[in-house]
Amino acid sequence: MTVEEELKNMMIEKSGSVNKFAQECDLPQTTIASMLDRGVNKANVNTIIKICKHLGLSVDALANGRIAPSPLKSITDSLNAELLNQHNYAKLLGYYEALLESQKKGEEDAHA
Repeated sequence: MTVEEELKNMMIEKSGSVNKFAQECDLPQTTIASMLDRGVNKANVNTIIKICKHLGLSVDALANGRIAPSPLKSITDSLNAELLNQHNYAKLLGYYEALLESQKKGEEDAHA
C-alpha cells in the first residue's frame, strides 16, 4: 500500500470521507485529491502540515515517504493521560473523604 493510499484511508477513517476531511482541514478537496493522485512529494508544504496536524502525523516522516505519529502527539497524549489520572485521583480522594466524613457522622449520631 502506498503512502497516499494509507493517508486516504486515514482521512476516511477520521472524517468519513476525503471531502469532509478537506473541509475540517480548511483545504480545497481538489488540493487533497491532487496530492493523493500525484503523490505527497508533489504537494505544497502548508498542505502537508495541515494534513499531518489534523491526523496527528509526523511531517518529517511523511516528507520521507513514511507514516508515523507526530512526536508532539505522543507527548500530548501522555500529558492528557497524566492529567486524567490526576483528575481521577482527586475525584477518588474526594469520594474517600466524603465516605470518612459520613462514617464519622454516623458514629457521632450513634453515640448521641
